[in-house]
Amino acid sequence: MPASWSPRIWLSVVLGIFLQPFVFLYVNRPGLFWLYLVASLVCAGVDWYFGWALTLLFSVLCPLHAALIARRYDPTQPRRWYCRAWVPVGLYLLLMAIILGTRTYLYEPYSVPSASMHPTLREGDLFIAQKWGFAHRSLFGLRLPGSGHVDTARLRRGQVYVFYPPGHEMLYVKRLMALPGDIIALTPDGVVINGQTLARTELVSAAGLHVYREDNGPQSYRIQQLDDAPPTEVRTFKVPAGHYFFLGDNRDNSNDSRYFGSVPADQIVGELVWQGLE
Repeated sequence: MPASWSPRIWLSVVLGIFLQPFVFLYVNRPGLFWLYLVASLVCAGVDWYFGWALTLLFSVLCPLHAALIARRYDPTQPRRWYCRAWVPVGLYLLLMAIILGTRTYLYEPYSVPSASMHPTLREGDLFIAQKWGFAHRSLFGLRLPGSGHVDTARLRRGQVYVFYPPGHEMLYVKRLMALPGDIIALTPDGVVINGQTLARTELVSAAGLHVYREDNGPQSYRIQQLDDAPPTEVRTFKVPAGHYFFLGDNRDNSNDSRYFGSVPADQIVGELVWQGLE
């Protein structure tokens, strides 16, 4: 007959603080593991809005609950394979490696930092960028092999991308307007690319602003202009080889390629593929 076993209370507390849901594997409660894991993933989405409060709550709740189970544990229960401390540790590290790999190479969530993309994106909006096929992949500040390669076929006029502007270390999110070799002009009547004025249709005219639908090739999107913006003179730019020209949809309130210049391809991190509901 196998020897009786009970989880150690102190180890349950330590695992609960650092591994949170995975501690319930150690104390032989797989049902609670799945319950807490799903709850923590749901709260992680909410956590984008409410800071770290919910994460801290789980780091307190999990060890307390696990310690209570360990204290009242029935030693006659069979000890499952996952009740050894190294198993939840290993599973936790595996999950973290999967998440880290996904965020480094495939998809990563971001939060909109400013009003420069009104009305498409607003401050605090959440969106997910696809990083596969783009450049500038890094891990803990170190550039990874192949991080300078970008599939330029993915860079299309009218799409929204995440990138590092020249001379900046903070990520920006803007709309790609012009490709290498294009000549783009910003006029009071709209954007002109290679001599063709982009078609636009007014959707809203109220409260000191105008919202238009602008067409850039097959892409159609909304832009915003302000009545009290200072008059703009015609400005013309030629996009250098290997560079891309970006504008914010809030045309009168955006720090974009009009000011920091065109963006090298190897500074473009990803393409917006999902955004939170308005």
